[in-house]
Amino acid sequence: MQMYMKNIFLLLSWLILLPSGILANPIKGMLERIDKGASNKFVVELHKSPNDFFELDRKGDKVVIRGNTYINIATGINWY
Repeated sequence: MQMYMKNIFLLLSWLILLPSGILANPIKGMLERIDKGASNKFVVELHKSPNDFFELDRKGDKVVIRGNTYINIATGINWY
């Protein structure tokens, strides 16, 4: 019974933590390492595309960076 409860606990923990890893945005973390609060100044948009690209735009007082991969978005931040 104790092993059964342990397995249930591990399964539930895994199910709760899994979405946070899938939805994690590495760009937000990178921006925060560059300057605390910098991630609040940018809007990051990940778009599916067979072609590599990044675009810089502005929405109000925020910089919008679009790209088809996080690498291309990071390149856009570097270019900015």
